[in-house]
Amino acid sequence: MKDEAPKVVYLVEDDSDDQEILMAAIHQINPRITMQIFENGKDFINCLDDNQSGEQPSLIILDYNMPYYTGAEILKKLNNLHCLKGIPKVIWSTAADRITRDECISNGAINYYEKPFTYKGYFQLAASMLRYIL
Repeated sequence: MKDEAPKVVYLVEDDSDDQEILMAAIHQINPRITMQIFENGKDFINCLDDNQSGEQPSLIILDYNMPYYTGAEILKKLNNLHCLKGIPKVIWSTAADRITRDECISNGAINYYEKPFTYKGYFQLAASMLRYIL
């Protein structure tokens, strides 16, 4: 691991099953990672607006299809926040089309992942996402 300091990962995901499985996979890789979960883009943006402590995540994981804002719309909003410029942002989604992928990458995602169908797939996905911070 690159750094043993505790890491905070923000997960913006409206599906509770996806939240739980990805969190379990991430904690299997590194149990010291703290996860902060947001049920939708609106809650996430409001939290960022209210963040008086200046606490920064190490990684932001965004679902693409959510209520209020898509992952790409959230990325556009994050581009206007200088304090989050150096933080890796990834999208994960059931959408597998090139247009959605390109939209997210052009709006600042460092990678776009398709949601897996097996726990092994979630573990591999978590490992791939965590390479950006571990």
